[in-house]
Amino acid sequence: MNVPSTSQKAVVGEPSIRTHALHALAYCERLFYLEEVEELRVADAAVFAGRRLHVQLQEEGERVELELASEALGLHGRVDAVRTREGTLVVYEHKRGRHAPGREAPEAWPSDRLQAGAYALLVEERFPGAPLECRVRYHQTDTTVRFPLDEALRRDVAAAVARARLLRASRERPPVTQEERKCAKCSLAPVCLPEEERQGAGEERPRLFPEDDVRQVLHVAT
Repeated sequence: MNVPSTSQKAVVGEPSIRTHALHALAYCERLFYLEEVEELRVADAAVFAGRRLHVQLQEEGERVELELASEALGLHGRVDAVRTREGTLVVYEHKRGRHAPGREAPEAWPSDRLQAGAYALLVEERFPGAPLECRVRYHQTDTTVRFPLDEALRRDVAAAVARARLLRASRERPPVTQEERKCAKCSLAPVCLPEEERQGAGEERPRLFPEDDVRQVLHVAT
């Protein structure tokens, strides 16, 4: 399959893709489709915890947001922070959870690498000629993973953008992921209904969610 390079222009008139959406795409294509095409978004406890982390970082002066957009890349987004370290522009992405296990050292999850790489490409276009480095900060393990914006990461971002465009043009939801562990942690599982989808395919599995939904009203006074 031929994948457009990061230097190719996006289709004229075609809306750009949210950089954060590439994170969802790498995690699960069905999640990307539900959020970006059907515009279905659910905020669970994990989502709110992530938002609180970013607010806290901003209050502590550790987060300086930068809005970026590129017609050439077909991307737009808000990078957590960009700082200069010994002449190198460092693109920071903050994550609430744990880093990925590596053979010799902690690693960034593929979805986090893709998101940080996309932000780095946007920064590179805004500040041409400056050397770049990506860093993902995992707060649960107090770990920072560093990696360069190399050719492999550039190709991964270009391939993800191309795939996102194809999915956005589709009229059918992608199938549920085969990695069932992802469904248990996904905020959109109550909408996606992965276990019900698998049962519909003739597989006998326990339901991920109970049949009865109490739906009690909670009044917040303060």
